[in-house]
Amino acid sequence: MFTRPIDGQFIFVVVRGDMTLSDEKLKNAIGDVRLATPEEIANAGAAAGYASPIGLKNALIVVDDIISQSPNLVAGANETDHHFLNTNCGRDYTVEITTDLVLAKAGDFCNACGNELSVLSSLGLFTYPDFHFENILLAIAESHHDDKGLTIPKSAAPFDIYLMHIPGKEMDTRAKAEEIYESLRSADISVLFDDRDERAGVKFNDADLIGCPVRATVGEKNLKEGMVELKPRKEKENKLVRVENIPDEINKILKS
Repeated sequence: MFTRPIDGQFIFVVVRGDMTLSDEKLKNAIGDVRLATPEEIANAGAAAGYASPIGLKNALIVVDDIISQSPNLVAGANETDHHFLNTNCGRDYTVEITTDLVLAKAGDFCNACGNELSVLSSLGLFTYPDFHFENILLAIAESHHDDKGLTIPKSAAPFDIYLMHIPGKEMDTRAKAEEIYESLRSADISVLFDDRDERAGVKFNDADLIGCPVRATVGEKNLKEGMVELKPRKEKENKLVRVENIPDEINKILKS
């Protein structure tokens, strides 16, 4: 027995005694609920411990879909120490909502294929009306990775490109990387800019670990030729592109 806070509606949920109510399924069916108070139960004409949907007042009756297929059930009589025998959904009480409300368990049969179900550990990704973003990230990491780190697809990546510079001896590669950063932002390409004065190997490893779809490397040797190195995260080969063509080339890679 529950109460829906948004409108104060008393909710009576009917499931078979050999099954367990799923709180998530109930919430998906009727919205947020809380346990009914003793006063709310009494006002509806129910008796805690001996309750049934029969004869209730101002109650929304919600039943699991197997109840209508289960005739002659035992139910509380809404009177202490008393029960009704042979109760039937639709004949003895009116139902407002019929839906799947119970937890599946190992050994149940699949409605789609008829095979027995088994129980596996899982993480919920969505509970109305909220997404569980930490679990979504875990699922993405499990599905999109290699031995170097993440390989996040563009549809899920927080940044399109990992932009890094390799400190030079004759040129200010960081300043040029900052210019490229601004040009990419102007082209509506999201950029994670690694402007640390770290060794190239450290940055390459971090780029692979983080897993942005594309890595752009601004190094002195290539800059002297007006070029920057681009490498899609999932590919082994990199390519050199002219600095002025970087936004167009990145968009081509992201769309491929």
